[in-house]
Amino acid sequence: NITADVTVPVITLLGDATVSLELGSTYTDAGATAVDNIDGAITSSIATVNPVDVNTVGTYTVTYNVDDAAGNSAAQVTRTVNITADVTVPVITLLGD
Repeated sequence: NITADVTVPVITLLGDATVSLELGSTYTDAGATAVDNIDGAITSSIATVNPVDVNTVGTYTVTYNVDDAAGNSAAQVTRTVNITADVTVPVITLLGD
């Protein structure tokens, strides 16, 4: 007997689930991988929603979704990105005497 593929793919978050950065920093998403029992590695099919604005203080949710060839949807995986106020003090360097 051949049965339909009803097993959902699995998304694995790379990096930390929560990231905190200061305002104006550079955010590079660590991404995620996806594997399906029939289709194998389907990482290239992940749909990512990344609304992070490093120039606006706030909490952002990056989401990762993927479906396998049979249309089975993985459980959505999320990463929280906190953009905090700039708290790094400037450095003054004296030139000359």
